[in-house]
Amino acid sequence: MADFDIRPTGGPIGAEIIGLDVSKPVSDTVFSDVESAFYRHSVVVIRDQTLSPAQLAAFSRRFGQPQANVRAEIQKGDVPEITLISNITENGKRIGSHDAGRYWHSDLCYLDKPSKLTLLHALEVPVRDGVAYGDTRFASMAAAYDALSDDLKEWIDGLKAANSYRYMWNKKAHEFGVRPVLSDKELEKYPPDAIHPVVRTHPVTGLKCLYVCEGYTRESVDMTEAESAAVLRQLFEHVVKPDFLYAHNWRLGDLLMWDNCAVQHKATFDYEPPLRRLMQRCTIEGSVPF
Repeated sequence: MADFDIRPTGGPIGAEIIGLDVSKPVSDTVFSDVESAFYRHSVVVIRDQTLSPAQLAAFSRRFGQPQANVRAEIQKGDVPEITLISNITENGKRIGSHDAGRYWHSDLCYLDKPSKLTLLHALEVPVRDGVAYGDTRFASMAAAYDALSDDLKEWIDGLKAANSYRYMWNKKAHEFGVRPVLSDKELEKYPPDAIHPVVRTHPVTGLKCLYVCEGYTRESVDMTEAESAAVLRQLFEHVVKPDFLYAHNWRLGDLLMWDNCAVQHKATFDYEPPLRRLMQRCTIEGSVPF
């Protein structure tokens, strides 16, 4: 084991790594330990990191091919694979995405090859009176699947569902008012629906994981509209039961990584300006779900 500590949370997901600096070159041995911890715990935070966008991108590439976000306006211009997430407005212009993470979701599930993992680095954390706000909550999709009844597992086995960026865009625009409502013609610049299994197999661990989310899953394509609405509602409620959850309380310099097959996540919007939150993010392309 390399000279750093891995400390599991004790729950179904989550661990922290102490004593590792990924701004410097990471040996293959050290990276193998980090990658093993990632797949074992699904959500891993490496504490106390000071990273430029280029350094974050360089470490992220160790996991695979970075993905360019479909929203070019939230990209970090000189390092396009890095995007910004914040609540900051400067000179009347929003910096990064102000409404990311409003719903439970898996990153880029609306693409044919969704994100394998996401890396999110805390540059500014909203703190008042020593308390950090803006937790990110995670739900284990493997634990959620395992807890289903045998009858429900049998019912959803082999089903597929449409995951839609266009659906999410106007849903979020109507509900929160941060982004504009777009016409069908305007939405055509964004990817068409991706059809994925309702239950997917993790490509590394082999675990069965639920793969529908309230943010992007529009419908099951194998049943009537009423049947689809009923089963999706049941699954959306099931996956966020307390037994499956982990809440990450942010510290400045946290580099949080999560497995987008094994977990879903949702941001907590319990802070407002003048409290500031600024994160830089990179997502890594995964494989076609099966």
